[in-house]
Amino acid sequence: MVERERVYVKAESGVDRERVFVSVVADLVSKYISESSWEVKENANVNRSFTGLVHFVTLESFKRYSLEYVYRFEGKYHRDGYIHIHDLPYSPFVPYCAGWSLEKLLRKGLVTPTVIAKPARHLDSAVDHIVNFLTAAQHEWAGAQAFSNVDLYLAAFVREDGLGGDYRKVKQQVQRLVYNLNFPTRVGSQMPFTNFTFILDTVPKILRERRAVIGGVFREPLESYVDEAINVVKGFIEVYLEGDAIGQPFTFPIPTLIVTRNFDWNERRWGDLSYRIFELAAKRGTFYFLNGVNGVDPTAVFSMCCRLTIDRIRVAKLKSGISLKLKPEIKEHTCITSDHLGGTWAIPDETGSIGVVTINLARLGYLARGDESKLYTLLDELLEVARIHLKNKRERLTKILKSNSINLPITRFYLGTYDNHYNTIGLTAMPEFVANFLQNPKLWFEPSKRDLLEVVGIYKKLLEHIHSRIGEFECEDGMLYNVEETPAEGAGTRLALVDYTMFKREVENGEFFIPGVEDHPYYSNSIVPYYANIPLHRRIEVESEIQKYFTGGVMMHIFLGEEADPEALKKLTYNIICNTRIIYFSYTPAQSICRKCRWRAVGVYWECPKCGSETDVWSRIVGYYRPLKSWNPGRQSDFKHRIHYRV
Repeated sequence: MVERERVYVKAESGVDRERVFVSVVADLVSKYISESSWEVKENANVNRSFTGLVHFVTLESFKRYSLEYVYRFEGKYHRDGYIHIHDLPYSPFVPYCAGWSLEKLLRKGLVTPTVIAKPARHLDSAVDHIVNFLTAAQHEWAGAQAFSNVDLYLAAFVREDGLGGDYRKVKQQVQRLVYNLNFPTRVGSQMPFTNFTFILDTVPKILRERRAVIGGVFREPLESYVDEAINVVKGFIEVYLEGDAIGQPFTFPIPTLIVTRNFDWNERRWGDLSYRIFELAAKRGTFYFLNGVNGVDPTAVFSMCCRLTIDRIRVAKLKSGISLKLKPEIKEHTCITSDHLGGTWAIPDETGSIGVVTINLARLGYLARGDESKLYTLLDELLEVARIHLKNKRERLTKILKSNSINLPITRFYLGTYDNHYNTIGLTAMPEFVANFLQNPKLWFEPSKRDLLEVVGIYKKLLEHIHSRIGEFECEDGMLYNVEETPAEGAGTRLALVDYTMFKREVENGEFFIPGVEDHPYYSNSIVPYYANIPLHRRIEVESEIQKYFTGGVMMHIFLGEEADPEALKKLTYNIICNTRIIYFSYTPAQSICRKCRWRAVGVYWECPKCGSETDVWSRIVGYYRPLKSWNPGRQSDFKHRIHYRV
């Protein structure tokens, strides 16, 4: 296919160009209809449909445009499997993911190219504005769209509308919001990828210093609306528990719950809400838990995407030149200083990531095979490639935004700049990296405590080196950089396939370890691989030592094979939050659903015990729930090897 494109590019005759173009399109259409390429299911959020076909053909064409015309230098590293440039079709035109200020939306109203709505005065209008804003914004970004403090901002409307005593109506509005964010309104018959953060009364500083907004006007501090916020969160929990009309789980929005020392473990302030949180975790998974005790500063972190977390304090430091030791000429041209920021709470929610370049660590581990000098030479080369790409992308996108050469009305009006967004360097295949570096392909199948200690030491040295390098990048470039443990839904499959193709003999001889080759190759997207059959407490110990190094996002999924006791999950959560340095984690029970008779249960059941029909098995493909039948083959292979725990 690439050769055909090169012929197309070099063809002198207009007729030749048209023939090759038609041939390329015909080939892509055939691949989509026959599902002969794994890339048809690269993204489990894309539904098979006519617009799905148009989306596939368009994106594959844009991928080639990006590699041939825009990113020629780094494109070679991408093709050869050393790195993965994420969202390649979108990359030349739009950024990756964004957190937005819900306060700003409520102050300014909903301003779109086709219609302008005044600021919401009632709960139903606020819900409509949130849904339509996120849907419109999704068309201008490749990845997730996020709002924080959703529970408290909506709570003010609950009181304004006199619904404090009418929980049924509150739940109905929450139901409207959740349903509308799960309809396929995004390009390619996708759902908008959305993330909400709930805080209730767990972060007093936010409660005191941020104010509700109704009709575009500031009202009381958010701390005045905690009782109503409890009902809002309870509404979300019940809607998620019920699922849709046939019991399927809702994919979005992914809710993150910040857990601090103020969490109501003993149900003294929130009634039965604490129990309901863990009932939902046991039956549906749904929540992400963000550790605000030993993990992160809950006033500074913004959650989005499958695992991306953004540190807003570091945004402020870059803007003011604090601690990053910016060159004088960079600091001189910084348009915002610490005086203009007005303290931490003037830092906007509006941050995110320009783009992500993921490094294939498994390849580096094999090529180095115990040689640290070679490892870090290769790593530094790829870090520099990622840096070049992200700098070029930022410059290109900034020009597009300023010149309006591609109209991005939501981004221009509500954001106006990408200065607060990070350049994200991702890592994937960490377990495979260390197995190959140590030349021990069985490392994760029978790891001793000593093995795990050695792994932790190697991980720390690697990540400290990466942090040293990106610290230099920040100082020299005057840009924010962070490091993410990449979800790698498609990247983990693609990179493993490239490596298997290039090193097939070494893989078959046991010299190069790639998991899943008996089914379909894939790479891990975790610190401890989910195929490692080790006790849960050992997994937590290793993750706890390493998660802190991922400044741009990290996740530990605890996969459950049966429905857990909510009280047991509450106890486990308390121990993780208070006694470990785990930053971000989820409980992920597998769910089986019969579309015919609506039977459902926690666990993996391929056949309905009630009517005998084939079931749909749901789990998190990387961070969001989708049925296995929609997963790409690499991630299906990943699921087959996952260890599910009992709690």
